[in-house]
Amino acid sequence: MAVVAAVLAVAGALAHRPPRGVSLAASARSASTSACPFAPSDEPLGREGGVELFRDWFTSWGLTPPDDAPHDGAKRAGKKGKGGGGKGGGGFGAPAPSSQQPLRCEPPPAGFVTVLRASTDGAAAAAESDEGLRALGEAARRRIDELLPASGAVLVRGLPMRTADAFSQFWRGVREAPPALVEGRYCSMGPSTGRAQLAGIDLATNVPPEFLLLCHNELCYNPLTVGTIALYCVAPAPVGGETLVARNEALARSHSDAVRAFVDEHGGLLYERAYYDANHKHVITSGATGSWQDKCGLPRDAPRSGAEAFFAAMGFAREQLHWDDDGGLVVRNVHPGYRVDPLTGERSWWNIAHTGSVKAADGTPFPKRLVAEVQRTGWAHTYAFKLLAGDWLVLDNLRVQHGRLPYFADPSRPRCLLTVYDTPQPA
Repeated sequence: MAVVAAVLAVAGALAHRPPRGVSLAASARSASTSACPFAPSDEPLGREGGVELFRDWFTSWGLTPPDDAPHDGAKRAGKKGKGGGGKGGGGFGAPAPSSQQPLRCEPPPAGFVTVLRASTDGAAAAAESDEGLRALGEAARRRIDELLPASGAVLVRGLPMRTADAFSQFWRGVREAPPALVEGRYCSMGPSTGRAQLAGIDLATNVPPEFLLLCHNELCYNPLTVGTIALYCVAPAPVGGETLVARNEALARSHSDAVRAFVDEHGGLLYERAYYDANHKHVITSGATGSWQDKCGLPRDAPRSGAEAFFAAMGFAREQLHWDDDGGLVVRNVHPGYRVDPLTGERSWWNIAHTGSVKAADGTPFPKRLVAEVQRTGWAHTYAFKLLAGDWLVLDNLRVQHGRLPYFADPSRPRCLLTVYDTPQPA
């Protein structure tokens, strides 16, 4: 059908003479790209048996590994771990003791991620010009707007962009398609101003490749989050680096009453960030990891109002900013720890308690045993699959978490994953 639609679109373009100075070929390319070039695909994500999770990925970083209980009622694969084996599934951790079953993370079940595949002809035509890439982005936006509300996760495969510059043109088409999208801005709890960029597009989180990045919702710790986050794979890691996904509602249901009671009874969760004054670096504000000037991208002689404006743009109220006598800045906000899904009415897990770095709103430390429970039980609802070159994964950031498995870093074949965000809204 996609081919027929493209042919009809081209025929229509030929029937109506193009404007003077525009070639018939260029007009046909534009028409074929504007015809819907994406078809639903039932191709499986990942491979049967899933990805092996090596225990030292957890123990090396003080994380709690999943138990060996069945994954959402499905029988786990019973193969013995091989340590160095496992094509595309890590294969670079310590082998599991012979007395233990290897831990595995399965691919998403059918329907968890809606998959579209770009037509080969449409993608090739789009890649010939910036205009074509923007038109392809606009077409992708229309399909994603149709499908994302239902599944919360849409994967578009077979896109032609192999550079950040090319993707920036595609992304321009996505965000400028009516109604135009409002881009989000990344602002972590750490000392950095933002993420490294290529062609004005953020690179994915730059945590070390050997680090297991647990599932999370982007910017859930700020007053202002983003409705959508999307990851584009320019080049995957040669080995490992699978993307993780999990639904917030499922995570909330997996926790014990003790987790829910702690969050509720202590008034939610407290997020606190501390920054020293670059002009008084010898006076280190307690817990500070950097200066507020560096965090906000300001010169050393910038007035405090510059920092206040920066955090206001991130959704912070003036009363959440606290200056000390030495010019240090402490930023605090409290969140209930859960969101209510407007579609289902269910409470969904919405915090970063799994990091073990947050306290309850009243200052009570999050108990280590509950942090361990959150880390462990989440794997029963977490799935893994590898993004390939030309894959674009679009997630409803309010409903679906994302993460990343460790990978081998090969300087001759660097991994390149781009990240975009849109629709800022209250967390």
